[in-house]
Amino acid sequence: MLEAAKERLEEARSALARGDTQQAITELSAAIEIEPSIDAYLIRAEAKFSTGEVDEALADVDKAEEIYDLDPKNLSILWERIDDARARYKLAQNPDPGPPIRQRISVILPIQLYDPADIFIRINKRSELSSDGKTLLRKHGTVIYDMEILDRNPLWAESIIELTRGTRANFHAEYIANHAQFFHLQAPNLEFAQTTRNQYDVAAQLLHTLDPLMRAVNAPVALMRNSNQVNACEEIFNCAAEETPANVCAAYCRIYNDDAHASVFSVGMHALGYPDAEIPHELIPIETAEDVMYEFHEYQVNNLTWNAGASISFGSNITNQIYTLNRYECGRFETPAEARFNQNGLWLFENVIS
Repeated sequence: MLEAAKERLEEARSALARGDTQQAITELSAAIEIEPSIDAYLIRAEAKFSTGEVDEALADVDKAEEIYDLDPKNLSILWERIDDARARYKLAQNPDPGPPIRQRISVILPIQLYDPADIFIRINKRSELSSDGKTLLRKHGTVIYDMEILDRNPLWAESIIELTRGTRANFHAEYIANHAQFFHLQAPNLEFAQTTRNQYDVAAQLLHTLDPLMRAVNAPVALMRNSNQVNACEEIFNCAAEETPANVCAAYCRIYNDDAHASVFSVGMHALGYPDAEIPHELIPIETAEDVMYEFHEYQVNNLTWNAGASISFGSNITNQIYTLNRYECGRFETPAEARFNQNGLWLFENVIS
């Protein structure tokens, strides 16, 4: 029976690849009839969602969650897929007046908390924070955060260690490898009426929330899921103490060197409401390009370029050059459900004006 269900699932994927959504739904329904699975329900939910059947898509997500809850060994990444799907479908069902991007943060808890109430006691002892066990509120802010505690995941630990290799002290890697739990935050909460559409403001407030939260639980690092940027507690504290566009960009945005395409590119600026950027090595040498990238992103925030159109010019104080940039669609993370997908696109440094 399991093999038959897998065959139906593969048929569904093939149907989706050629754009035959209705055939895919038929195949997925057959697979579920044979052997219900999280994959089948989530793929069918996405197919139904693409045809406008939002209520039916949410019902499939609920079924996927029921299967997830039956097996405590299920990986947390499956829960993320379920949670991401539900968030997108509910947003389509009841459009949220707040910022469009959900910022996702994972804080590592180094000490096992056998009673979840312990963490909420610690949080509520902080004058800046308040929690009811499901949500987290920064008392002087405007954002409510969905929160969740998940047990240790060795696969995540290996991934985060790889992300921090060469950029963090050895004791951070040791903390990560032997972590006890993850504390997940998502902001803004979809059920909370936002007072602003300013994504940057939400990002800055989240840094001010992470500061007391990480102090309360003695967390060594926080993973910014929108970019895979890993920030040590000291960096979060410093950014919160001196909240500037440069610090906020650096906290959320990660710079990568792409040897295959001879370029430097950024990931994570959509958490602030802006496009990412890419700089070819031939235009700016790699040893300078990263600094120019951060300089450009600070320029974006200061000059509100989120609505600048398809082409802009930018003058760098680092290179003393003026560049033409054109905006394209996000090409590396093409799936909207991917946390690193930037719906605002990507600025490409095209040429030097002077």
